[in-house]
Amino acid sequence: MKKMASLFLAGTMALSLAACGGSTASSSAAESTATPASTAESTEQTTADASDSDTIKIGVLTYMSSARSATMGFFQVGWEAAGEEINNAGGIGGKKIEFKLYDPQNDAAQVPQRLTEAKNDGCVAVVFAVGDDLAPTAAEWAEQNQFPVVAESNTSTEISIKHFSKYFFNAGPNAWSFAKVLANAAVKNEGKKNFVFCGTDGAATIDAENLLLLEGQKIDPDFSCLASYRVSSDDSQFSNIISSIASTAPDMVLQQGGGPTFVAFAQQGLMFGLFDNSDVYNDFVVDTSTNSSLAEAGQFPYGHTKGMYLLNFWDESQMDENIKGFCDNYMNNPISQENGYVAPSDAGLSCYRCVKSIALGAQSCVDAGTDYNDPQTLTDAIAQISWTDSTGEHHYRELDNQLTFDYYYGVSTQEGSEAYNNSPIATDIVTYTADEVLPTEEEMKAYAETLGVTDRFCFLVIHEQQPRFDSVNESRLFTKGVKLL
Repeated sequence: MKKMASLFLAGTMALSLAACGGSTASSSAAESTATPASTAESTEQTTADASDSDTIKIGVLTYMSSARSATMGFFQVGWEAAGEEINNAGGIGGKKIEFKLYDPQNDAAQVPQRLTEAKNDGCVAVVFAVGDDLAPTAAEWAEQNQFPVVAESNTSTEISIKHFSKYFFNAGPNAWSFAKVLANAAVKNEGKKNFVFCGTDGAATIDAENLLLLEGQKIDPDFSCLASYRVSSDDSQFSNIISSIASTAPDMVLQQGGGPTFVAFAQQGLMFGLFDNSDVYNDFVVDTSTNSSLAEAGQFPYGHTKGMYLLNFWDESQMDENIKGFCDNYMNNPISQENGYVAPSDAGLSCYRCVKSIALGAQSCVDAGTDYNDPQTLTDAIAQISWTDSTGEHHYRELDNQLTFDYYYGVSTQEGSEAYNNSPIATDIVTYTADEVLPTEEEMKAYAETLGVTDRFCFLVIHEQQPRFDSVNESRLFTKGVKLL
């Protein structure tokens, strides 16, 4: 039925788009010619046709030279875990996958060029293992070039509403889901009446603040934001900021910005007595990349740090063989062992899901006898993939290209953390399915209106033509108005 509808719509789309204001996404950056990127692997231009290659190339945009390159290992072990799983199972159509790395140097202006290089180098798709602040640029490029890009970064309304593209897939946590989980836990279950925001200025962090207020007020109309502090990755600002937050004594603090900023936040919070009156909520309550140092110094605020995470790695009884295999591949990776990683990271799991999505899409092309080297064919295939493991049922929603999976909520505890170099774990875990916390079409449409986005959810008025016979020898056409989204 979907194919029949698509054929019918194709004939009317040109007229209908005029009523909607045109395309839902556009690119502000022109495609550039490929120049060598600073990478850990060769990105020399591939002159042979991709279909003649002995391997299937997947591009990866990731931090390699900026200050944020220190986090690259947590991402890389994730995509390599997926590659090992796929290649050990025989690859795709007998071909192994390989990764080609590209460095945008934490600069949005370089994202289109790096993506173009990946495309020209024969990559069938790209994993976007970079922060959500650069994701809108990548989504615009994907739409303009009609080339599949799968992102591990937090999904923001900047890409699900403002810059939506069917070629840009979101495999990372959804900021709206984060807000719903925290609103349910803090406002509904714990009775929090207000909060202060403290975090970086990224698209997903802005959503986290705005959408927590939105979802919190659905539960308690008097729930309020007392103050908002935007900080950079430079933690020198925290002394004045934390002292101001502590003096405000909010019920809760929404802390956003990743591991490095949380270290400074926690240290300063203890110094100014913030946790005497307030709990802190974030999306990396068990982020082992930074918590180990805090725990070893006796500075982790156990019991007062609450939030969402993607994998309760400390409880093998909740894992199936697939997820156990991911954890084993992650921890046995030389990068993990050389750097002393104590457990898989959320970012690593998201990168694993990105690669698995591309591989499943390519495999479905092989099974159907179609060409995964054609970007449109692979994009369509990725949109239809699905799999299930102990972290939930996974598929990409047609509404926003968001991958579905379970979300977990918990409170940090010291008990049991000794098994993970004193990195905190969480107890009393609450599991939320994607259907429970992802935004609905109605919610997204209403929020799009507040953002001034008028073409994302427009209705196309088309005409269904049917014959009406006035006589045996004469027929006429009449129209019946139909509204389709």
